[in-house]
Amino acid sequence: MNESAGGDLTNVLDDDLRSTNPGTLEGADESDEELPRRAVREGLPRTFRMRHDAHYVDELMGRPADVKTPPSEAPARRAADVQTPAPAAPAASPLHISTSALSMVATRLESAVAHLSALRAQPSSSPLMAQSLQVEIARIARLSRAGAVLADQEPPLRRALLARDIADAAARASIPVARLSAIDCEVTLDDYSFAVAAEAPLVVQAIAGTIDAVVDLLVADPRRQPALDARHPGARIVVNLQCVTVRPAVIVDVICPSLSMNAAEAERFFDNDPRQYAAQPAAGILLAAAAHIVRAHGGRADVKRHNGIGATVTYVFPSDARDATVRREG
Repeated sequence: MNESAGGDLTNVLDDDLRSTNPGTLEGADESDEELPRRAVREGLPRTFRMRHDAHYVDELMGRPADVKTPPSEAPARRAADVQTPAPAAPAASPLHISTSALSMVATRLESAVAHLSALRAQPSSSPLMAQSLQVEIARIARLSRAGAVLADQEPPLRRALLARDIADAAARASIPVARLSAIDCEVTLDDYSFAVAAEAPLVVQAIAGTIDAVVDLLVADPRRQPALDARHPGARIVVNLQCVTVRPAVIVDVICPSLSMNAAEAERFFDNDPRQYAAQPAAGILLAAAAHIVRAHGGRADVKRHNGIGATVTYVFPSDARDATVRREG
């Protein structure tokens, strides 16, 4: 704005100098009535005078020009200048169905998981068959819940939650899923007595949903070759919960040395980009929901690529003493 204003001011001065009649400078004895009348500069108010304060350029550029618009041109000019803003597109649900429908599907699938748990206790049924079915339905339930989480804008209901309860629930949900895909999975915790204020089902959803997504990405990755012998390491996932007391928080690291991605994929890791997750769309929904859960708790979600191959997904769940009384046990 300052450059264009400076150019306009230069034109004003140049035009005024060029419009001066040199003959009037030589004839000092001539009367003022004989001097030619200076033309009004178009685009500037008649009362405009050059100012020397620091803001004169800004005021000049912000002042409307005192130019009379012919009546015949006024309606057309106003119509051209006025731009009607386009109506904002309504936000669509990630799964294009309502939140209540997603919640209903997730609730019914979770009920089916509970019934399958009771089925496993019957001696007449095959425990392995029942467990496999339970794991698959639990994954469907987490996917449905992830869609509901993305469509839901309600804040989490934070309660005092022990880190060991988070680790135990995450292990029960994640380890069977990984093992059914021939992937080793381990959950570790450094402080069993630490507690954080969070909504327990959502925290477990974020961790277990991330394991589901990583397993899907590993299985669908054409660059991942199966182990040829015992010396070739298989795929492995480690979930490490680290408790921080300086600024109380639980840091969840999902470490997978076999997960490969480029820099662009890492930038869009939590964005549910259909181009990135075309082969595994469930992974995009699960990861986006996990990041949403963490951020709704006031935390952050990051992904870091290892040197060569591998990646670590990090979630930080801060503790907020205003929402719950955080307790510690010896």
